[in-house]
Amino acid sequence: MPQTAKNPWWHKSILSILVALACVNSFSSVFFFRLTTVTNWGIINTIYKYMYPPLIVLGIVFACGFPFYWRAREKAGTIDTEKVQAVLVAIVRYWLALEISGYGFGKLFGLQFGESFFRSDSIVGGLSGYNLTWNYFGHSYVFSSIIAVIQIAGSIMLLFRRTTLPGVLILLPVMINIVLIDLFYGIPVPATLNAIYFTVGLAYLFFLHWDIIQPLFTKILLRPIMVAQPLKQLVRVLVIGCSLGFSVYVSGYVITKQPIAGKWRVTKTLRNNVEASGNDWQSDNSAWQNIYIEHYKRITCSPNPYFADVKRSQMGEYAVNPGDSSITVRMFDPARNLLIHVNHVNNNTMIWKYQNGIDTVELYLERSLVASHE
Repeated sequence: MPQTAKNPWWHKSILSILVALACVNSFSSVFFFRLTTVTNWGIINTIYKYMYPPLIVLGIVFACGFPFYWRAREKAGTIDTEKVQAVLVAIVRYWLALEISGYGFGKLFGLQFGESFFRSDSIVGGLSGYNLTWNYFGHSYVFSSIIAVIQIAGSIMLLFRRTTLPGVLILLPVMINIVLIDLFYGIPVPATLNAIYFTVGLAYLFFLHWDIIQPLFTKILLRPIMVAQPLKQLVRVLVIGCSLGFSVYVSGYVITKQPIAGKWRVTKTLRNNVEASGNDWQSDNSAWQNIYIEHYKRITCSPNPYFADVKRSQMGEYAVNPGDSSITVRMFDPARNLLIHVNHVNNNTMIWKYQNGIDTVELYLERSLVASHE
């Protein structure tokens, strides 16, 4: 006689929804995305166009109706609930393994985070969150490959019932991080939804093993330490308080908002009272055209008037000298200190005067951008 072990109604519903989602998502991913890259796009797209809507309808019908069917058969004692659940959970496990491993292999073979000549030749300030993400992760093939290996190894573990929990523990933190990146960096909706689907599926498998995980927290990880209660509370306060106190001190007293912070454009340069040529920047890295003053006391002087040329720019630190109208700038390379006297005409213009070797330099600056902190 079939087993009649029962599980809650909500569990039947969640599992049915995940199975329906697994089938629809796998069809969309394998049939539409992968096959269209290796065969005739028109034929595949036509088949997909007519098959995908009915599949969605079938998925909704299954997700809504199967829990009722399952429950009715369970009450009648004519269904093996444990076997049904095992089959449905296996579908979820294999779906997650298929999809997540696909992203992993995509990273290894350059299908994801691959080189983009357009992005490489773009100004970083004009890149979208999506392109910034791709540039960041694509910058290091080794780093993206490590993520890929984790995704592939975790996916393989999902294929076996005994290693499902270790696979989930490996993949779940990775997928949560990916979801947060997708949400806050404006990754396209389909990719974001996929990441959310996979994370929900992994979370389900995680809580499916709650009877194994719960003792780990209650009996091992949370085992009490034999220390006097007042001392224990003091240590707890100090652990977090030190980090909080340091951050408050640095943000409030070390890194303070500077009125001069922002992007400044050099409108005129005088060297020894002679106006410099407008083309000097092409060969002279000290012929600054744009000066970027940060709140955190970093300053970057760029000779290129069109964009911040990292290779040619000179970077350093600055300190506002209290009591007079000057700042001290220390350039990192070449290492030197420049005592720059600043005359504030108003909030949007100022004049710098300093000695650069044997030359007396006078810069006339106009504010182009106000720092976002202001």
